[in-house]
Amino acid sequence: MKTELKSLAILTLILVSFTAPAQRERMLGLWSVEKVTVGEENMTPVAKWTRINADGTYQVGNGWLQNGSGRWKYDAENNRYSATDPLALADEFGGFSVSFHGTNMRWQRAEEGMQVEVSLVPIEELPRSPADYLKGIWELVEITENETSILGDFDPENTHKLFIRWDRIYLNFTPEGNRWTGYWHIHGHKPEVTLLPHQENGTVESWRVTVNEKELRMTGISDSNQTIKRHYVRRNTF
Repeated sequence: MKTELKSLAILTLILVSFTAPAQRERMLGLWSVEKVTVGEENMTPVAKWTRINADGTYQVGNGWLQNGSGRWKYDAENNRYSATDPLALADEFGGFSVSFHGTNMRWQRAEEGMQVEVSLVPIEELPRSPADYLKGIWELVEITENETSILGDFDPENTHKLFIRWDRIYLNFTPEGNRWTGYWHIHGHKPEVTLLPHQENGTVESWRVTVNEKELRMTGISDSNQTIKRHYVRRNTF
């Protein structure tokens, strides 16, 4: 009996010694965060990714914006992945338990009594977020209020354009010939952008956006614009 138990212990030790490096190896690469749930709530960020490198370093970001980096480690005995960013707040919840389902990876842990689950899928290139597509020159082609077109009254000379810059500044070329400026801010978990004018009499407005290489559609979600929808097309000149 003792011999059998000893053999079983040795076999287990051998399996662990092979499994741990294999598990660590599978974590390497570029991953997109497909879904994040906290309890019953979906908390998936927009275009979130992490790159886990063989040298023990990692990077994280949203879309084309990298917003964190540091070192990671894998505790084979407890099957836990943890990452430390020297510029970020300390992670008080510890690492994530790791499992694989086909080619996908899953992280799980408890935070303040709630179960947190992160599903990741392997990718070859950084994902684009709405913020990445927003940058550029946009020409208004339609605007509606309560589903009725008001383009002829709002922009009769077809002069309104919106220039969204990479440095979070926007330029609003108004139908009246003015050029207003301000800051734009993108929500981290939703395709929503807020425009904050530099002008004292400007109105702060938020919009839900659908955007790609060619088109930008904006639906008002503030009190001042909730009946308004705008449709822009991309231009490469003013």
